[in-house]
Amino acid sequence: MKQQGVALITAVLIVALVTVVAVAMASRQQFDIRRTANIFNSDKAYLFALGAEDYARNVLEWDITTKKGDDKKIDHMEEDWARVVSVPVEGAMLTGSLQDLQGRFNVNSLIKADGKKNDLMFERFKRLLKVLELEEGIAEAVLDWLDDNPDPTGLDGAEDDYYMLQDPPYRSAHGNMASGSELLLVKGVDYESYLVLEPFVTALPVNETAINVNTAPAEILASLSKNLTVEQGEQLVDTRDEDAFADIEAFNEEPLLKDDKDYDAAQLSVGSEYFLLNAMAEFDQSTSKLNSLLERDKDGKVKVIMRSRGVY
Repeated sequence: MKQQGVALITAVLIVALVTVVAVAMASRQQFDIRRTANIFNSDKAYLFALGAEDYARNVLEWDITTKKGDDKKIDHMEEDWARVVSVPVEGAMLTGSLQDLQGRFNVNSLIKADGKKNDLMFERFKRLLKVLELEEGIAEAVLDWLDDNPDPTGLDGAEDDYYMLQDPPYRSAHGNMASGSELLLVKGVDYESYLVLEPFVTALPVNETAINVNTAPAEILASLSKNLTVEQGEQLVDTRDEDAFADIEAFNEEPLLKDDKDYDAAQLSVGSEYFLLNAMAEFDQSTSKLNSLLERDKDGKVKVIMRSRGVY
C-alpha cells in the first residue's frame, strides 16, 4: 500500500509538472506570436508613414509646377502643403503635416559658408532669445559650438575645456548641427529652455539660408529689428494672412519697417526650399512616427535629406 501511495503521489507530481510546462509553453507561444505580430504591424505602419513622405513630395512638387511666373517664388500658409492631412488607408490611419523650416531660425546660419561669424544672424538670434525670455548668452555658446575657433566668445561662450568637465565629458561639434535637438548639448540650454526654443529654431544642412517672412511666426519677425515687439510681429502676421507678401520689397514697405533704421532685409525671402514632414501611421495597435527633412529645388524636384523615427 505504501508503494502504491508513493507511486500515486509521483504520478500526480509528474502530471502537475507536465501541466505547468505545457501552460508555460503555450503562454510563451502566445507571447511570441503577439510579439511577431507587433513587429509586423510596426513595420507595416512604418511603410504607411513612408507613403506619407511620397505624398508630401508630390504635394511640394505640384505646388511649384502648377504656379506661373513669380508665384513660383512664393510660399505661404494658405497653400495646400500647409494643411494637415488625416486619412484612413487600408485599415490604417495616416496623418501628416508639413512645416516650413525656413519660417524658423536656422542656428547653422550663425556661421557663414566661409566659416566666419554672421553678425546679422547672431544679432537676430540674440533678439529671438530675448523675445522668448531666455538668456541672450546662449547665442555665444551656440556660436562656439559651431565655429572652429578654440577661444570662447564673450562671457557665456564655451569650448572643449568646458564640455570635457561635464559628466559624461564630450567635445563641441566645431561644425554644423544635424538637428535642432543638438542644442541640448550646448552650455546654458536645459530641457525647459529647449522646449521654449524648439518651435522657433531648426538646423538646416546649409548655412546662409533665408527666413521666409510669409511663414515665420511673430516671434521670428520681431527678431528682425531691436525696435520690433511680438505684438508688432503679430501685426505683420495679420497683414500677410490677408495677402501674402509677393516679394521682400513689399515686406520692406510695411509701415513698421519702412522707417526703421535698425532693420536689415538681408537673408529674408518669400519662398522656401526646406520643409519638415511629421507623419504618423496607426495600424492595428502599432504606431509609427516619421520625421523627414525635405529639400525642394527651384524646378520643384524634392529629395529627402534625412529621416528620423520619433523626434526630429
